[in-house]
Amino acid sequence: MLADIDLVQAYLANAQLALLNHDVVCAQALLAHAQEFLPPSHLPFSACAPMHMAVGIGLDTGIKRRGKPNEDFVFAHSGLNKQTQVPYGLFIVADGMGGHANGQIASCLATQTIVDTLFPILHREVVQPSDLSNLLIDAVSRANQAIYERNRDQTTHGSRLIDRMGTTITVAVVFGTQAFIANVGDSRAYLYRACSGLRAVTRDHSVVADLVARGELGPEAIYTHPDRNRITRCLGAFPQIEVDLFCESLQNGDILLLCTDGLWEMTRDICIESVLSTFPENTIGRLLQLALQGGGRDNIGAIVVQCQFDVAALETIIAPPAASTSLLL
Repeated sequence: MLADIDLVQAYLANAQLALLNHDVVCAQALLAHAQEFLPPSHLPFSACAPMHMAVGIGLDTGIKRRGKPNEDFVFAHSGLNKQTQVPYGLFIVADGMGGHANGQIASCLATQTIVDTLFPILHREVVQPSDLSNLLIDAVSRANQAIYERNRDQTTHGSRLIDRMGTTITVAVVFGTQAFIANVGDSRAYLYRACSGLRAVTRDHSVVADLVARGELGPEAIYTHPDRNRITRCLGAFPQIEVDLFCESLQNGDILLLCTDGLWEMTRDICIESVLSTFPENTIGRLLQLALQGGGRDNIGAIVVQCQFDVAALETIIAPPAASTSLLL
């Protein structure tokens, strides 16, 4: 498998961030995958662009699971499309399940499949914003198929049904001033805008979230109900997966937060908003601390991205986004 140096550098940067967060297993997985590529020798692409994405990334096993493998997996990369000079970003959080080892494999496999699918397109091909919805859905569907096939192979070789793995996934592709977000499960994407505050972009796929949406439970049940961690959708359970897709038009200074339930469930949106409002004052560190102070009962994975751009310099390459939709592939 061949790829250019930029893909390898993206994996190495995330391996370094994993080490900074004391997640050796995550770093090892990223390094091992990076070594599968044989990049050609050429100079890195210039970082000069009409848009800048300030990125913070955080991982923590949490208090309750300290000393055990972290089943959350994160990936973040931004760059310029080599054909069109359009700035782009690819950001992923995944929360694995199926036992500590299987959960970590599932979240890692899903992330790598999506990166390997989308990165070459975003970085080297001529991409139209109107193409990104289908490209994103296809990448998530490939990740679902990869985990589903791994489960099928394990069952064939005698593994118990209870050992089947799965993962949530939240993926954001920033392309110019548009953000395309795909979601399966109860990991979340938020948008913070200084003039209007924090807003959840994604919808949780969980038993309790469905009951709250139907008015059968109050909003606080999301944080307190005994069945709050029972999700209704994940990657790897079935050969096809329904993916929620959201499109957002970004404004200068907007902040995207992608996080697993180990962050949002341990705190409240008003506290998250307070932290994001003071970006970049140790934003990721303060968010992780909030989750730990709230109990730290789960692994924590989070990415914060602030987008700053010159609208006039980008307006000729931006097309209106498609309406939010939910697709089954």
